Amino acid sequence: MMHLKFNSCPADTDVGMRPAKKADGSPYYEYILLYTDDIVVISENAEDILRTKVGKYFELKESSIGPPSIYLGARVRQVESDNVVKAWAFSPSQYVQAAV
Repeated sequence: MMHLKFNSCPADTDVGMRPAKKADGSPYYEYILLYTDDIVVISENAEDILRTKVGKYFELKESSIGPPSIYLGARVRQVESDNVVKAWAFSPSQYVQAAV
């Protein structure tokens, strides 16, 4: 992912990250989680990154582009904390149930 200017996270090489700026100018980090054929992009411009950057190198199914629902067998959903901060939550319950 280095050619897309995403650096590997020291804690997990399957996570790429790079600094970016939101539309309002505030700084944040964009993330790409990539493992074999599963990919999640966390960014203000996630769809654009998938289509114009990642899509150059990997064949993407049109039906798979959109808000994530599953990643590596875990359920993914957007949550909002008490202070109105939005975040993504991963729940392994579906994966565990399938494994059992």
